[in-house]
Amino acid sequence: MILENSKLKNRSYKEDIDFRRSLLSKHSQFMRMYLRYNNIKKAKEEFESVKSLFIFLNDKGETMDYYTLEDFKRDSLRFEQ
Repeated sequence: MILENSKLKNRSYKEDIDFRRSLLSKHSQFMRMYLRYNNIKKAKEEFESVKSLFIFLNDKGETMDYYTLEDFKRDSLRFEQ
């Protein structure tokens, strides 16, 4: 546990961006899966993770092919109601 924590503290900026990009990919996949199975409550929970990750990465100037700004806007409208 201590070793894992020290790895997190010593992580470089690029590794942090890559890590957050992979998290965004996974959470967006989960969100889409829940939507496919009409589990709106779980999809909304996943969107909260997607939202924070996407905003962080977008503010840093990162772009993603698998989850675009249009996807984010569409999902924001869907889940903010």
